[in-house]
Amino acid sequence: MIRSTFGRAVVSGFMITTLATCGGGGPSTPTTSPSAAPVQQVRTVLGNADFTLRAGSATFKAIDNPPLGMMDVTVDWGNTANRIDVYWADGRCPGFPQLQAGQCTVLARAEGAAKPKRLTLNNTTPNAVYNFWIYNAGTTTESGALEVGVTTNGPVVVASPTPLPGGGGSTDPRTGLPPGPVTQAKVAVRSIDTGGFNYRDPQQDGDGNWVVHPGEFVVFDFSQRNGAGEKCQWIKDPEWDVTDDDEIVEVKGSSQPFLLRMDILHKGYFEVTGEIDGIKANVLTVVSVSQGQ
Repeated sequence: MIRSTFGRAVVSGFMITTLATCGGGGPSTPTTSPSAAPVQQVRTVLGNADFTLRAGSATFKAIDNPPLGMMDVTVDWGNTANRIDVYWADGRCPGFPQLQAGQCTVLARAEGAAKPKRLTLNNTTPNAVYNFWIYNAGTTTESGALEVGVTTNGPVVVASPTPLPGGGGSTDPRTGLPPGPVTQAKVAVRSIDTGGFNYRDPQQDGDGNWVVHPGEFVVFDFSQRNGAGEKCQWIKDPEWDVTDDDEIVEVKGSSQPFLLRMDILHKGYFEVTGEIDGIKANVLTVVSVSQGQ
């Protein structure tokens, strides 16, 4: 085992009537202020992603801290003979097998042969994190695209990605986060670089293993939440645990304690988990296989 420590105002129209105070004149002409302009609803794209999925495999797109408003997700693909199912889940869902087993909070779903798939949900939760799972229930490899948007009263500014906790700089990364204590921890596949900064979708096979290939560079992400399900303040940076009896991976250094970076050296099986403030995270099982398997 390798154990390493990383560190709206609404303006309404109104009318004023003034009575003359002298000269026997009647009421003055009423003066009406201009009516407020109607609120314009604006749709903003929060994220999109292309995907390629083998039959029986799944992938996901995560959206962190979306603006409050009516959110939507659309998924489309090429072959009408293949069935693609889409699930809108709470960001704490660690994997598709857990979702299938009823162990995740699924907020909306679209199953069956019809395409494209479209889901909508009114996001009223600040600091929400959602996972949009795509599952290929067809019989052949399928490619398509996902888009997530939100409709709000007026335009919104999509903020730059929030710096990861624990990463450099003079500002405490916990500043502005809801208070702890940490009650939930999760590790997830963040990215897979096939070489030369060419990235592919993280995928799980039918047994729930995350699939990687020799020669790839993989990054795992650690996140923590309080009892309200919010990303929260923590005390000590996370500790990563990698079970790699066959020395399949080479762990790389990182200035971000919430990221675990590694090269995949050859075929085999390993596990990744971690712990923060005494709270253990889920275990990811990873299988390294040759391309095409």
